[in-house]
Amino acid sequence: MPRRDNEAMSETLLPPLETTDPGLRYRRVAALLRNDILTGKLAPAQRLPSIQELAAQCEVAPATIRQAIALLAEEGLLRSRQGSGTYVTEAPPARRPPIPLDLGWPAIAERIKGNRARILEADDTPPRLAPADGALAPAYRRMRRVHTTPDGLPYVFVELFVSRAYYDQAPRRFDREMALPLLEELGGAQLTTMRQSFRLDAADAEAARQLDLKLGAPIGWLRRALSDRDGVVAYFSIGRVRADAVVFETVFTRS
Repeated sequence: MPRRDNEAMSETLLPPLETTDPGLRYRRVAALLRNDILTGKLAPAQRLPSIQELAAQCEVAPATIRQAIALLAEEGLLRSRQGSGTYVTEAPPARRPPIPLDLGWPAIAERIKGNRARILEADDTPPRLAPADGALAPAYRRMRRVHTTPDGLPYVFVELFVSRAYYDQAPRRFDREMALPLLEELGGAQLTTMRQSFRLDAADAEAARQLDLKLGAPIGWLRRALSDRDGVVAYFSIGRVRADAVVFETVFTRS
């Protein structure tokens, strides 16, 4: 664990990066540092290792580290003192707690209940499901949307499909509210299984624009399929989510 005083850390802070894309390297360095700051591994007012030390640890050029530090300084997480080094700010900007992806789907629905949606386009195209997702419902409402927190932060750029059996019960609400809480309200007892997969990626031009990120910023691909007792998919979505908006935690125990 990094020391929590104002001295420079001598232990390894960051792992080597495997990507060869120079446009992504500094953003991935920034993502690792950002995570350590927001989770408390790097304490307020703590001094980072030198640029040369961080570059050696990550196996990148010093210029890459400088770019990462500049990005986090813009976000208010780091500050530089001439002749002294780079420090975590004494009071990093407050962030909303990330949404745990390892919760059961009713708990996830409750967690996002107050968020809002902005529709980009909508039609009646059905989803393309994998065999493991379940069976198609007779009809769906498709929406491309941006979801925002109550304070206006865009955190998911998503294409989602809601079975018409549910959508037609409250179309105006489905157009502006989060679909999962509304599905739980309308038919929670019948909706029994949600398959979910998550992988890390980098924001392309469209995701960066919709989520107010820089090109290549870390994001996650989040895929969900919610089915009923008969295996019919009531909800399907593929979303690109800000990497700082979600967290996945797992506890392993020795049997």
